[in-house]
Amino acid sequence: MDDVIIPVAFFLILAGAVVAVAYFQTQRNRDRDKQYAEAMHEYRQVVERARSEQESTRLQLVELGHRLQNVEGLLRSVD
Repeated sequence: MDDVIIPVAFFLILAGAVVAVAYFQTQRNRDRDKQYAEAMHEYRQVVERARSEQESTRLQLVELGHRLQNVEGLLRSVD
């Protein structure tokens, strides 16, 4: 019976160490994943802002194109 105690204790300590390492690695991965999710959220906000600004700029260019056509028509009518 005494011969069994040392190997069982060894394996229990080894299993405890493995569980502890796995737990801390999981916590570290959770923190990293949380930081990544926050960064991706900020990136999405920046992309949405850039997209809306791009759409606004496109609309202004279309408006300027129409105005330029009107001015061009006026200049041609003068000739």
